[in-house]
Amino acid sequence: MGFDLNKLKSPMQEATETLASLAAEKSRELLLQANLLLELLQSAGYGIGNLELELGVPPKITVKLKTGPALKEEKLAAILHEHADKKLIAGIVASLIQANKLRDSVTVETLDLGEVQIILAATPNITMRWADRTTGKATSAVA
Repeated sequence: MGFDLNKLKSPMQEATETLASLAAEKSRELLLQANLLLELLQSAGYGIGNLELELGVPPKITVKLKTGPALKEEKLAAILHEHADKKLIAGIVASLIQANKLRDSVTVETLDLGEVQIILAATPNITMRWADRTTGKATSAVA
């Protein structure tokens, strides 16, 4: 009986398929958390500018929040209290509370807060960008 080498997967193919499957599963898990986070942020008064998903291990989700008047810390504190058991959401909301406190620390009259960006990855972070009112150039601060 003949042995068909074409039916055997190489170890590299198997590893690639396993990695792709793991990336897809982690992406689905992260998206579930991101959807809840986005709902909570919208209920707190944030506008969502855009959402970007980068597949990989680990996956990465980038959310750009629309800026507007400073949000009341009480709304974010209530979300933090209600979802303290969800580490990712609690960490992001706690960082947004800190970011709101930093928001008014830039007092240059020619700068406006241009955007708040949340990156959900192995280590989530929040970036705040102030833009020159006249030229649109941005300056960043990470919270």
